[in-house]
Amino acid sequence: MKLFDRLKEWMGIRRLLRDLPQDRKPIARNIALARKVAIVYVVEDETAHNHVRNYVKRLKEELGISTIMALGYSDEKALPHYLHAKLNFDAICQKDLNWYRIPQGNTVQNFMAEEYEIIIDLTLSDRLPIQYIMAKSRARFKVGRWSESNKKILDMMIDMAGSQSLPQLIQQVHHYLMMVNAKPEPSLN
Repeated sequence: MKLFDRLKEWMGIRRLLRDLPQDRKPIARNIALARKVAIVYVVEDETAHNHVRNYVKRLKEELGISTIMALGYSDEKALPHYLHAKLNFDAICQKDLNWYRIPQGNTVQNFMAEEYEIIIDLTLSDRLPIQYIMAKSRARFKVGRWSESNKKILDMMIDMAGSQSLPQLIQQVHHYLMMVNAKPEPSLN
C-alpha cells in the first residue's frame, strides 16, 4: 500500500473511531433462534464467495432462518462477474468507497440501516470498509474474528489461533453462535 493510501486509510480509521456508537447495548442471540441475520465478507475470489453462499444456504435449510442478507466487498475497481446482485446477496467494490475508504451509496446505507438480530463478519484480516459497516450497523449482536482493532466494534470475537481459512472461520463462528444462550439439555437424573 502506498504512503498516500495509508494516510487515507489512517484518516478513515480516525473517522470510524469518532463515529462509533457510544450507548449501544448488545443482545446476545443464538443463531438457531434468530430470524434476521446479516453477513459481511471480503471476496478474494470466486471460491470465497461460494463458501459464503453455501453457508447462507446451510443456515436457511438447517435452521430455517427466514431473512439472511450477505454483503460482499471486493477490493477491485469493478465487481467481478460472479458478484452481481442476486437474491440475499449484494456487493460493493472500490468505486463504492469515498476518499477515506469509507463505504457509501444506497446498498451500504440500506444494509447498515436494517436492524438484524445478528451480524457476522467473515473477514480474515482487518479491512476498513467492512469494519465501518460493522460499526455502523444497527444489528443487535455483532460477531467476528478476534483482532485488536475489532474490540470496540464487535460484541463477540472468535480467536482463530493463527488460522487463515475461511471455511474454518465459518465453522468456528457457527459453532459458538449455536452455544450462545443455548437451552441446557434436560438431565436424566
